[in-house]
Amino acid sequence: MAIWVLMLTMLAAPMLAAPVNNTSESCDCVCGVGGRTNRIVGGSETSAHQFPWLAGLFRQGKLYCGASVVSRNFLVTAAHCVNSFEPSEIRVYLGGHNIAKDYTELRRVKRIIDHEDFDIFTFNNDIALLELDKPLRYGPTIQPACLPDGSIMDFTGTVGVVAGWGRIEEKRAPSKTLRSVEVPIWSQEQCLDAGYGSKKISANMMCAGYHDGQKDACQGDSGGPMHKMGLFGSMEVIGVVSWGRGCARPNLPGIYTRIVNYLPWIHDKLANECLCPPKDIARRI
Repeated sequence: MAIWVLMLTMLAAPMLAAPVNNTSESCDCVCGVGGRTNRIVGGSETSAHQFPWLAGLFRQGKLYCGASVVSRNFLVTAAHCVNSFEPSEIRVYLGGHNIAKDYTELRRVKRIIDHEDFDIFTFNNDIALLELDKPLRYGPTIQPACLPDGSIMDFTGTVGVVAGWGRIEEKRAPSKTLRSVEVPIWSQEQCLDAGYGSKKISANMMCAGYHDGQKDACQGDSGGPMHKMGLFGSMEVIGVVSWGRGCARPNLPGIYTRIVNYLPWIHDKLANECLCPPKDIARRI
């Protein structure tokens, strides 16, 4: 990851989340299940449609950020990917593996909802929702990701999966095909002791990566998901790629927006939007 911002000030107090689960039993869909068709540093190319909720954000014809489908009308991404942009400037490519060539859906952005307390200097509260100009059609190439239900707040010691079309290495071009990498999630204490300095890490952020570098998200992966398998058999988006210094540098892990801290905010903004349930819950319906 490149240095996207100079951290100048103390970070705001953390947001606290209560368990939230507003998934609907009448959406006729499931979330967090990869398709059935048989910026990442040190990772590998994914199978086609392994992460069918991944969307590429394009501006002036170039991929610059990622996002995740959470409903037929909304994506979640990083606020710094859309802050100060007009909705008309952004195009959303979906359903593709080589995203610029084999995408199956193209959407415009109707509305940008970036977090009211996003700080461009510190990247605290780095989260946003994008409302699409028309609903998505779910199928083998496009499916929604699951949001966590908020019952687990700390993912320390688990492994997150990051996916995107960002740079393969710090000074190389972005990947043409979707790639993914597994990264261990650090404790907040480890994160505060990393090379960034404790004043630059808020409780709304989490660190993931290897202490000696090697594997990481990179430029172009911003806004995309870090996810892990949830309790109900589906992949949950637990983080949004936010910031870092360089890509895969020792003791400089990737920094991710902690999704569970924003569940009340997300559900409030989604209002009556129909959210697909996880796989194991859908089977019980």
